[in-house]
Amino acid sequence: MEMEANACLPTAIAFRQGLQRQGIWSEVFRYNYRDSNNKVKGHAMCAYLYPSGQNQLYTYDYMGSYRTRAFTNNITNVALQAHSLRSGSTNTFNAQWLK
Repeated sequence: MEMEANACLPTAIAFRQGLQRQGIWSEVFRYNYRDSNNKVKGHAMCAYLYPSGQNQLYTYDYMGSYRTRAFTNNITNVALQAHSLRSGSTNTFNAQWLK
């Protein structure tokens, strides 16, 4: 599923459900960014704390899991850091948790 076009949201939801079955805190978030042609695009990922009881945030999408240095109470920074780790770009906006 994760390699299909425009499957980032269902992939993030499925990943979150699997983590929650194991008792791991996780949430899905979405954000917008501008690509190299200045076109606005959107993306969704799953953020999770692992190992349980630790304050280590990871973000997951089709590129894999990345340790993301951000606090869960600031979704804008979570999206910025997660996107930056994958593309080097820091042009994210309109981030929000999907609950």
